[in-house]
Amino acid sequence: MDAAERRIPKEPAVARGERAEPIGAYLKRQRALRGISLEELAGATRIPLRSLQRLESGAFDADPDGFARGFVRTVANALGLPPDETVARMLPEVTDDGARAGRRRARVRRALAVVALLGVGAVGAIAWSGARLLPTSWTRSRDELVIRRDAVRALALEHGMLAPPASEAPPPVAAGVLQAPAHEGTAPPE
Repeated sequence: MDAAERRIPKEPAVARGERAEPIGAYLKRQRALRGISLEELAGATRIPLRSLQRLESGAFDADPDGFARGFVRTVANALGLPPDETVARMLPEVTDDGARAGRRRARVRRALAVVALLGVGAVGAIAWSGARLLPTSWTRSRDELVIRRDAVRALALEHGMLAPPASEAPPPVAAGVLQAPAHEGTAPPE
């Protein structure tokens, strides 16, 4: 085991509680500790030299998108670093305050959802029971309903162009029951 390998920490600085350095500076330091040049790293990873220079200069430190993560993972593999831990170094850390705030926001959202559901249920229950409890004077009975007649239909009925509705037609009379009107001065047949 040479001196360079002894100076490489086994656990990341983040896990030991140290302030994490930017990912570009971390990878540059790890490459220098191993004695690997940028040209050798570019050949081993097939990443263009210019992209590696930008990575080490910090161009990707503030942008942990998938493209930058892929570069970091590839470089970490080439340097013999654990890729997942190296990628984790570039992601923003969740602090205890941030986690507490996230849990608090989730509780508030749940509470608001419960209150909204209870409100909708209460309004529905009031509407349902209120319709049954309305005084009968508020609802019109069938006798009080106003039926509006159609003026065109009334005119057609008046001129005999339309048969009257069944409710207005005279009741049918059986043929054998028909009686002749009684005339004054005539006596009924004996």
